Amino acid sequence: MSEPPNFRFFSSLIWLFALLFSIPLSGQNKDGWVLKNEKDAVKVFYRKTSDVYELKLATSLKAPLSGVVHLFDEVQNYPSWGYKIAESRLLKRVSPTEMYYYSKLDFPWPMSDRDVILHTKLEQDPKTGAVMSVSSAVPDYLPEVKDVVRVRKANTKWTLIPGAGGWLYAEYYLYSDPGGSIPDWAINMALDVGPRETVKSMRKILKESTYQNTKLAHIKE
Repeated sequence: MSEPPNFRFFSSLIWLFALLFSIPLSGQNKDGWVLKNEKDAVKVFYRKTSDVYELKLATSLKAPLSGVVHLFDEVQNYPSWGYKIAESRLLKRVSPTEMYYYSKLDFPWPMSDRDVILHTKLEQDPKTGAVMSVSSAVPDYLPEVKDVVRVRKANTKWTLIPGAGGWLYAEYYLYSDPGGSIPDWAINMALDVGPRETVKSMRKILKESTYQNTKLAHIKE
């Protein structure tokens, strides 16, 4: 399998959702999305637009909307559930629905670690109740760190849609450029291992009473 000229990656929440790769365009739908794999109730799709690869992950979570939003708000805890996130910290809380944060991602040797600074805004559709958390990179918010590659292009979106029986349909979208080239084995690990491990960790944490019983004033269940 040949390697595309430039691999595109993200790093907002997860090394997991980060690395994109090229496979034959079988199973492509009308929107251009190709199913990469489906394991442990997690579907991973990709598509190519111009020279950029995009990623989409779809799964379900048994938790209230407020619980998942609370989990996303705890930036300092991202390393406990986000695959290969080595460090994460809040930089500025603008409001309950807007923040800036920093994440550093642990890349296997000999690749350099990456870091990203994201500006995140959250909103809820008053009719459907769906919650959307949209992030974009602001690479110059802080000076670059020595020996760490700053991700300068990244756009991500979490969509949480209420379903029956306390379940949420969760979708994650990523468009990003990690800088540099990424070997095939690292890309396949990110797509095959990362999504399942991150969702597995999220599901475990969301079972805790802290998240099951969370009530947020700005989120309507």
